[in-house]
Amino acid sequence: MLKTVGNPSTRYGDQTIIDGNLVIGTAGKGIDFSADPSAAGMTSELLDDYEEGTWTPVVRGSSTAGTYELDNATVCRYTKIGRLVQVEAYIQLAAVITGGGTGSLRITGLPFSRAGVLPTGSVLMSGVNWAAGASLSASFQAATTVQISETNDDAGNTAVLISGVAATDVIIFTIVYSV
Repeated sequence: MLKTVGNPSTRYGDQTIIDGNLVIGTAGKGIDFSADPSAAGMTSELLDDYEEGTWTPVVRGSSTAGTYELDNATVCRYTKIGRLVQVEAYIQLAAVITGGGTGSLRITGLPFSRAGVLPTGSVLMSGVNWAAGASLSASFQAATTVQISETNDDAGNTAVLISGVAATDVIIFTIVYSV
């Protein structure tokens, strides 16, 4: 077993950890890729964050939220590598409680706040009313809120209305964004 206490050491060749994990014990440290050539504009070559987990979505309208109960089949996961977050959502509604919302169909509660450009992700829906022939997309409306929109040829981009959502409808989307 090789162990270094105090001063760092240099070893040559591949290193194998037989049983256990490689643990980075200090915040802000990670895997340093500085031996690779850098592209113009490079700001870091340190991979210092990896995380995966689940998140709980909230389905709401943009004007009036409404209350929507999620079915147990709902599964939302995320993976964060460095500054990039990939969110996957399978949302199945169980019921509309205390009246439905009004305005655009929005999903809130994403695990990290978006920074930078406004990314767009792919969407698949079952049961939700939207225009025939339209393509669907998920795009950010706020730091942790995604709006579902439809696009028709030469007709532009319009929001899918929350009034088209009912119990047992399914909304599936994936989006990758920077934090």
